[in-house]
Amino acid sequence: MTPRWLLLALGLALLVGCPDPTDDDDDTTTSDDDDATGDDDATGDDDTTTSDDDTTGDDDTTGDDDDSTGDDDSTGDDDSTGDDDTTPEDADGDGYTVDDGDCDDGDPAVNPGMPETPCNGTDDDCDLLTDDAPDGDGDGFSLCDDCDDADPAVNPGAVELPCNGTDDDCDPVSNDAPDGDGDGFSLCDDCDDAD
Repeated sequence: MTPRWLLLALGLALLVGCPDPTDDDDDTTTSDDDDATGDDDATGDDDTTTSDDDTTGDDDTTGDDDDSTGDDDSTGDDDSTGDDDTTPEDADGDGYTVDDGDCDDGDPAVNPGMPETPCNGTDDDCDLLTDDAPDGDGDGFSLCDDCDDADPAVNPGAVELPCNGTDDDCDPVSNDAPDGDGDGFSLCDDCDDAD
């Protein structure tokens, strides 16, 4: 018959000395997930914060989102540099980000603080209501083509009127003072410019 003290000793040895077969993560805590990776939950990170439970991020207890984009915040990476902040990037260094209304963050000369430069084909001030090709006199020709955008009678569609000192048709080849008979006197001074 086995002495009682021996049975008690064997029982104590089983409780203390034998590892828990379910505790396979090399620690003595059996309340964790006990997987083979050495962490304390089922997803691969070494903490109990469930908001960052994935296999791609860092293993900390700050509750960051630890996603696959390289950022450590809860809103996602908001620029192209992979940095760990929530401040949008100003790629061209002009003081305006895309969130500030910069319509071309690759060109420092284009942002909401710039004046609109007419006729360059660019929305310099990032305001679609600012016309790049304004028609100041309303004659149907923009400043880009009209040689006097303050006078509706002067534009590329007008007829050149001789001797008025104005380039009515915005064409310097059209002579304002023609000499029809070639006598050295223009129509403006010659009473018969055909003779």
